[in-house]
Amino acid sequence: MLTDSITLYDPCLTLDDLHAVIESSYDGILVTDGNGNVLLVNRAYLNIAGLPEEGIIGRNMQEFVDENYLEKSVALMALEARKTITVNHTNLPHCVALTTATPIFNQSGKIDMVIINVRDITEINNLREELERAQEMERTFYNQFDNAAEYNDNNSPVAVSEVMREVLALALQVSPVAVNVLITGESGVGKEVVAQYIHDNSTYKEGPFVTINCGAIPEQLLESELFGYIGGAFTGALKNGKAGLFEAAHNGTLFLDEIGELPLNLQVKLLRVLETHEITRIGATTPTLIDSRILAATNRDLEDMVHKGEFRDDLFYRLNVIQIKIPPLRERPEDIVPLSINFLNKFNHRYKYDKRMSYDVLKQLEKHDWPGNIRELKNVIERLVVVSYGQYLQTIALPWYKKHEEHDDADAININRIIPLANAIEEVEKKILSYALDEYKTSRKIADMLGINQSTVIRKCQKYGFCKK
Repeated sequence: MLTDSITLYDPCLTLDDLHAVIESSYDGILVTDGNGNVLLVNRAYLNIAGLPEEGIIGRNMQEFVDENYLEKSVALMALEARKTITVNHTNLPHCVALTTATPIFNQSGKIDMVIINVRDITEINNLREELERAQEMERTFYNQFDNAAEYNDNNSPVAVSEVMREVLALALQVSPVAVNVLITGESGVGKEVVAQYIHDNSTYKEGPFVTINCGAIPEQLLESELFGYIGGAFTGALKNGKAGLFEAAHNGTLFLDEIGELPLNLQVKLLRVLETHEITRIGATTPTLIDSRILAATNRDLEDMVHKGEFRDDLFYRLNVIQIKIPPLRERPEDIVPLSINFLNKFNHRYKYDKRMSYDVLKQLEKHDWPGNIRELKNVIERLVVVSYGQYLQTIALPWYKKHEEHDDADAININRIIPLANAIEEVEKKILSYALDEYKTSRKIADMLGINQSTVIRKCQKYGFCKK
């Protein structure tokens, strides 16, 4: 039937042409007679199954089982069952393969031939496993969120790591008591988030949470921002004056971020506020009583600043009644993935997306050193959500992603004699493909890295006898 069909379209098609078609197939093809003896085989089958290249024609498939080339022969199974058999081979030397054996019956019902088709499904297998790992990781961390503090619209802190759980336990313990708390840690670790957490669990939670970055406001304006002023106190002052942040935080919490940047003259005034709970507006003569909790934070070593005369020791001791030190993100890697998933959910909601994490992205996030801590992580996730194509976040969108890995000079290809140019090109191709096969899991990724089509990768792997791992 096949021959009639081919002859109809091209009566000049020869047996050699048919062999050429079979040999060019990406799938492995092997044909046996009704006793399991090999009649025909293409190179793809030999590469995938790991069979010897010489002397295979005429041999029985049982011999390859006996010699441990194959665990089992699908051709023999189809002969015995007298029906099509499909087997998933997971024990081949270089790949996972799906093999199907189809018996061909003659008019008398006897099996004349068995056609075996084998396909390398390593890539599909890897993609499926990768997806399952990513989905399982998502489920795991979502379940952990049920028993840990979560990052929500109110910026409550994530605490999966033991060290961060201890930080939040201390914060929760001091929350009900109106004691001064100094929160320390590197820039971007989430000091304001912990301050908000203390406020939300304190007796001042019904009042405002007011925050000011002492290093972000010019010194000449900082005093008026903190203490306020009366009308006419200075040139440009509002006619009716203005309340400062201490008054704005009355019955609530005032969070003084980057307290180490507070000028010495204002440190004296802040100390007085902490001692008397009174503030005096600029230009005023009478103080105003305030009831607000003061929380401070810094990424600097205040104790060292005290020794250098850059920070008042009496203010330091006033602020440092309770110190909560937040470790950098690199010291609590367990928090990286749950934070990432949480930020992903937040940006999905903000931008009306439905993006998902991929396993490769999660592993890259876990390996990064995060000098900018949680702030950097948040910015990276937002970038991935916005610029990644398709449903899954992509490693290529990571800021530190390098498209081409550089190899050591020792791995360079050296040609020290005259050889045909075509041979030299082949040597270079083989070396580069070898690097790529060691580095990447799928032919799709290899094609992307090398800047060629996926079909070209597959064809060249077959040409050089590589079976992609």
